[in-house]
Amino acid sequence: QSDADTSSCVCIEPFGGVAGAGIIDGFVVAQSQGRTIHVDFGIIPGEGSVILPRFEFESDGDCQLIDELLRGTGAYVEKALIKDDQDEAEESKTQIATSVMRNCCLVVDPLDATMVHVSSKSRIATISTNAIAVAAQRMLPQMDDERSNKNDKALPSVRTKVWSALEAANNTVILGAGVSKDVHLGHILLARLSSGTVEVVNITATQYLHESSELMKSKSEQLAASGGDDAALEILQRVKPLHELLQPLVGKVSNGLSKMGKIVGGATLPKDTRPEILSIFLETQHSCEVNVVTPIEEMSKILDSRRDLLKEMHDHQVAELERLTELMEEFKRKHESNVKRVKELEANASKFAERSSALLTASRSLHPHVTDAEAAYFKDLQRYESTCKKWDEKVTQLKKDASSSCDAMSAGAIQNGEVRCLVDLPEEKIDVCHKMLRGEAQLLKQLEQKVKESSSVVEKISKSMSRGETADVARLRLVGDKENQKMSI
Repeated sequence: QSDADTSSCVCIEPFGGVAGAGIIDGFVVAQSQGRTIHVDFGIIPGEGSVILPRFEFESDGDCQLIDELLRGTGAYVEKALIKDDQDEAEESKTQIATSVMRNCCLVVDPLDATMVHVSSKSRIATISTNAIAVAAQRMLPQMDDERSNKNDKALPSVRTKVWSALEAANNTVILGAGVSKDVHLGHILLARLSSGTVEVVNITATQYLHESSELMKSKSEQLAASGGDDAALEILQRVKPLHELLQPLVGKVSNGLSKMGKIVGGATLPKDTRPEILSIFLETQHSCEVNVVTPIEEMSKILDSRRDLLKEMHDHQVAELERLTELMEEFKRKHESNVKRVKELEANASKFAERSSALLTASRSLHPHVTDAEAAYFKDLQRYESTCKKWDEKVTQLKKDASSSCDAMSAGAIQNGEVRCLVDLPEEKIDVCHKMLRGEAQLLKQLEQKVKESSSVVEKISKSMSRGETADVARLRLVGDKENQKMSI
């Protein structure tokens, strides 16, 4: 088998069930292209339409005629993509074993009209969509103007979910799949593998697991996307610690004070001040202002700004604490209501479980049980019925042949010579046969007359016995005995 034969395959199945509301019919098409399976959901007008795949080797004339009839009658309403992650090594190992198997197939769920299972060599994916029902609801207002004017409800949106129901292990290939309709087994999917085993998948459980994982994923994305709650943390990360801001200024003040030495009062009067003493005083004053007073002023400004920031943060945290307190109270109320609902649901669940068990017990008791002997008897009846049907035509033909033979063997036909002997006999033997037939005819007539007389005698005896005439009964019995003796002779 060439690569062109296995590179793509197309399969089509009816889909949607009664979701079309008698207006449209749905169908699903799966096409395998390399490692990707394209699944398209479409609609066509009508009710009870038959969905069949096109013939691959149809002629050009038939192809154009069918295209003209079907062009513009349908539309695709939803699309899904499924990746087939089978390795090339595994494909080469299983190419010979699966040369007659299609790359993909569709299994429409008989229990859920919105669900279809797509089976490939390496996995089985389940698709759930309400696209057909939504398309039908959108077409209803267009067909009925009055209803569209009165109906102000918003139309639902298309919801499509895809999840993996089963994945094949190494060196194994999925040969086929089917969904069980037995209510006792539940909503399960059966898949047969190339290793000879049959895998059972609970469709309801896999669907719930997928929905719960998607819900947790969306919650985590919402938490990651929410930036309002992390604003305070980002502000705190941008603000430097107070010790990092004050450490250089404190070091500068300490260094300035260490350079000035000990400052004490002098004994020189202002009037006795000399220029060198005045220069030393001015230098000391400038050093004190630059190295001590100015850093202290900067430290004061930093402390004031940090005090304002801390006050703002305190106010924000108080507001957040109040909001969290309200949320906590609301959460407690919801928790209490949820606990009440859980208790009610558990009570209802126990009731439903009892009812379900009672229904199952009743259905099992009402379900007919056939023994082995009865099954063998039914098989014999079916075999006899088929044999009777088989021999019915032959019996009819034999009846026709017998009736024609009886008509041909009548006395008039023999006398008129219409009956011919098919055996090649001489004329003398043929005459003897004719004479024997005539003699038998005479004997039959005589016997017929005697039977009539005996019938009349029996009738008289029965009448006389009912009237109680004993003498006549004896006489008739004697006459009957004589007639019987004559007939025996």
